[in-house]
Amino acid sequence: MQTRSTQVSQEVASNPGRTLRRSLWLAGAVVFALSMVIAATALPVFSRQPAAPQASPTSTISGVQCVIGCENIKPNSKGTISVVPTGLQFATDKDTAAISTASIEDIFVGNQSRQDVSGVGGTIAKAAIPYGGGRIVSLFSHKVEVLSVEYVDSNGGFHGAIYVLPVGQATSFRDQLVAQGAKVSAHVDAAVAPEEKQ
Repeated sequence: MQTRSTQVSQEVASNPGRTLRRSLWLAGAVVFALSMVIAATALPVFSRQPAAPQASPTSTISGVQCVIGCENIKPNSKGTISVVPTGLQFATDKDTAAISTASIEDIFVGNQSRQDVSGVGGTIAKAAIPYGGGRIVSLFSHKVEVLSVEYVDSNGGFHGAIYVLPVGQATSFRDQLVAQGAKVSAHVDAAVAPEEKQ
């Protein structure tokens, strides 16, 4: 054994540059392998696209009736209502009315029952059905929700707008507007007094 260790130590002593090159090559290979592992784990982080700033989600419902209160829009007009990042917007084929979130003073939501058979045409249709059947036609109704918005215009004038929406939509519109910063006061539902029998 001594002869062999003597040979190795003589080889090392006779060629110190070769040993140094091997040590540097081994250290370089280890550093390269570690950098590849680190780069592979960091690659998914750096390869992602930067997230674009997202506007708050908008909700839109078509076929909504604006009963009254929208500037530049005739009463009882049908159109599309939307919650946009700036507030509430109602648009018909011709005009658009917007209410900014900051100007909203209060929002009311209520459930109603609406009968579609009304007016002169409805009255004639009900009268034309024999044996009092017209009264049955009046019973066909469907539920709707009413969204009432009180707001202040740019001149400080106090206004109110009333919209008729499908059931379940007015509450979500109110919640989205409140999340944007609209003011809402606490509303108390009045208890309905039971009818007394006489």
